[in-house]
Amino acid sequence: MKARINSVQPKVAAGVNLSEEKSAVVAEVMAALGGEYRAAGTDCGNDSVGSICGLRGYTENSERAEVSAELLIFSGLQGNELNKAVTMLREKGCSIPLKAMVTPHNKDWTVSALAEELAGEHEYMTSRGKRDSNG
Repeated sequence: MKARINSVQPKVAAGVNLSEEKSAVVAEVMAALGGEYRAAGTDCGNDSVGSICGLRGYTENSERAEVSAELLIFSGLQGNELNKAVTMLREKGCSIPLKAMVTPHNKDWTVSALAEELAGEHEYMTSRGKRDSNG
């Protein structure tokens, strides 16, 4: 019988443009879940999502690009852990509107592309909520 070796993806939350206070809260939440927090530089826009989350096989892009959005990207968490992380952040008063989970679809995206996509989704959802409450 062959043994299977599953390369378990580490539990990581990568933050872009987070204040020291928010970074500390995210680090605390991730530690409680057995994971870690990584702060990405504001010039990580051309890096892949996989790179800033520390996925194997991904490296930093040598061409730097600024990201202005505040962004939090989770990797390696199971669904219940992701829900717990988001709940813990909310309970600690740590509001980060643009959040994502690394997926097979977005791990090759640049951080800038992900931030743009999330900002569009956030704008749609918040404007939709305002429209629905007016309507």
